[in-house]
Amino acid sequence: MDVERSLTAAVFSGGLGLGAYHGGAFEALSAVAPSIDWVAGSSAGAITAALIAGSPSANRLQNLRLYWHAGGPSAGANDARHLFAWLSSINTRLFGHAGFFHPRLPVPASHFGGLYDLGPTRERLRRLIDFDRLNGGSPRITICATDLESGDAVLFDSASAPIEMDHILASCGFLPEFAPVQIAGRWLGDGGFSLNAPFDPVLETSAALRLYVIDLFARDGKVPDGLEAAAERKSDLTFGNQTFQRLGHALQARQLRAELQGLDRDDQVYLLSYRPGREEAGPEKSFDLSEAAMAQRWRAGFLDMQHAASVTAVRKGIRAVRR
Repeated sequence: MDVERSLTAAVFSGGLGLGAYHGGAFEALSAVAPSIDWVAGSSAGAITAALIAGSPSANRLQNLRLYWHAGGPSAGANDARHLFAWLSSINTRLFGHAGFFHPRLPVPASHFGGLYDLGPTRERLRRLIDFDRLNGGSPRITICATDLESGDAVLFDSASAPIEMDHILASCGFLPEFAPVQIAGRWLGDGGFSLNAPFDPVLETSAALRLYVIDLFARDGKVPDGLEAAAERKSDLTFGNQTFQRLGHALQARQLRAELQGLDRDDQVYLLSYRPGREEAGPEKSFDLSEAAMAQRWRAGFLDMQHAASVTAVRKGIRAVRR
């Protein structure tokens, strides 16, 4: 049998402000895998992937911290922190957040443009991302959006065509909060509507993989004990289960292809999931963009990625990381 070279890839899911978890995970990953061959993402994950691919290796962590506002200390879990998280989320809903988005007033009547304007995000990404570097191929980057008419996933890949700012913002078009973007005659919205963690093209490679899927929603968790917990659990299951089930089926298909092609591969696939504590704002946690929340999520991602090295149990080809 032929043995192919190994390829390291990181796939980042959507989840708005929870994306600081990506940064912490990438910081820990960089210490053990300084060379990343491929990054991919949807929505917030598309932003993280673009910041990595569009920054010099020495500046990647700095730019991730600058975007995710993750420079402050994390806060402990207590009732006051939980209340603050809710107030922060409500404030973001009402007034937006500096550097991310602001309310779109008035809402256009002729064509729906989203409740919030991502102009501040566009300007910050313009300063932080070198698009020539991003499209240079090292690492390769794939971004997912969703065709709002057909429902199909639409993948933009630096290996086949240049990725531009509109591709990133289209991937962030989570209706009704954020506007879709028209590209090549199609109205495109959030990648999470189709592939919240777009690992699919990565799994099509013939190379042996060390793949890290960094999800912002956990499929397994506690049985809810109240309305707030039930609403949060519903959201986590909707996205987290999508990722786990799709990944398991995709790995089975990949194994079958390898057997038919006579390939001998030793894939290692890790699934990390952000698991919020009781201090988070339940179903509104992704709108808490406070520095305390960002720092806490960054630290959780860092610790989870460090723990990944000790995970040996495999289910459906997946090493699920849970501290």
